[in-house]
Amino acid sequence: MLELLFLLLPVAMGYGWFMGRNSIKQKDQNAKQDLSIKYSTGLNYLLSNQQDKAIDYLIEALKVEDDTVEAHFAMANLFRKRGELDRALKVHEHLVRNGNLPTKAKQQAIFELAKDFLTAGLYDRAEHMFHKLLKAKPYQLKSLGYLMQIYQSTKDWQQGIALKKTIFKLKDKQLLHNLANFYCEQALEAQKQGEFIAVIELLEQALVCDAKSCRANWHLAGVYEEHKQYEQAAKCYRAIYKQDKDFFPEVIEKMHSCYQALDDEEAFYNFIKQVYDETGTTSTLIKYLEFLSTKYGADKAVEFLLAALKRRPTIRGFKHFVKLQLANESSDNQSESLDVIKELVSAYLKMRPRYSCRSCGFNSSTHYWSCPSCHDWEQLKPVRGLEGE
Repeated sequence: MLELLFLLLPVAMGYGWFMGRNSIKQKDQNAKQDLSIKYSTGLNYLLSNQQDKAIDYLIEALKVEDDTVEAHFAMANLFRKRGELDRALKVHEHLVRNGNLPTKAKQQAIFELAKDFLTAGLYDRAEHMFHKLLKAKPYQLKSLGYLMQIYQSTKDWQQGIALKKTIFKLKDKQLLHNLANFYCEQALEAQKQGEFIAVIELLEQALVCDAKSCRANWHLAGVYEEHKQYEQAAKCYRAIYKQDKDFFPEVIEKMHSCYQALDDEEAFYNFIKQVYDETGTTSTLIKYLEFLSTKYGADKAVEFLLAALKRRPTIRGFKHFVKLQLANESSDNQSESLDVIKELVSAYLKMRPRYSCRSCGFNSSTHYWSCPSCHDWEQLKPVRGLEGE
């Protein structure tokens, strides 16, 4: 009898193993069946436009298997595109709260939730989420960009500057450019308080962040002019030409004032002639014509202008030609006709925008350092072409 038991023992163990395996398979099959039912039910609700019930069923499916995460991201993205931000938030919040997600999926969920908060205008929550990702390499650069966007919207320049160390470590040109403008904004605040030394230091820090920030040199020149340091101011204006030739027409008159104060207009006009030869801009042309009229007479200026307009016609150049003709015209009838033409051209130019954003194409008659449309810094520049420079 005892021998029979020993013989039956392996059979019993084998049977137990077999039944256990079948039980596990059965549980897996039941789980998959349950998952399938939940998804089917959720999709039915989704198709019948009952999104809230659909979300509940599809979220519940996540508890069964983690490989449904991508489906949830896709679903939340669909809701976001449809403008149903509250539903996208619900999905992403559930993913963030889920303790069983792998690190990669968890970081993605935090990033997407942060973007939801940002879109909803919940800057404090979005800021908190983006800060969580500053040490996550796949999302570090993007999170920094969004944080700078938040601080720009809230005008919290100091918080943006606090990210300087991380930004310098990544060496991203766009972030460094934005950081330079944060320093410029702080410099303006310091200037209102009359803190001359602090203003200079902040603007110099801006140039450390971005050596091509013409805004920093623009403000520096203004500070130097205010304190009658005209040579330093003129140096800043010359630097602007090297930094951004498109923006230089905006500083010509201020630069001229500096050289007048230095009693060195000859050096100024030599520089302007060089700039005109290199760029052909209308503003430099008109300025150089002042020199020609004073030194060689109006006829020489008109001759030079006509040759310039043949090479590169602009409406502003034509307006100045009419102005010169009016100054030299003797016939009353012809003067009256030219005066009408001048007024018409002037009225037309007033209707046209003076500045255009190089990033998004936004047009404006007023200059802004930050584009009102795309919010990029230092991209609103004088219009070029027939109606501009």
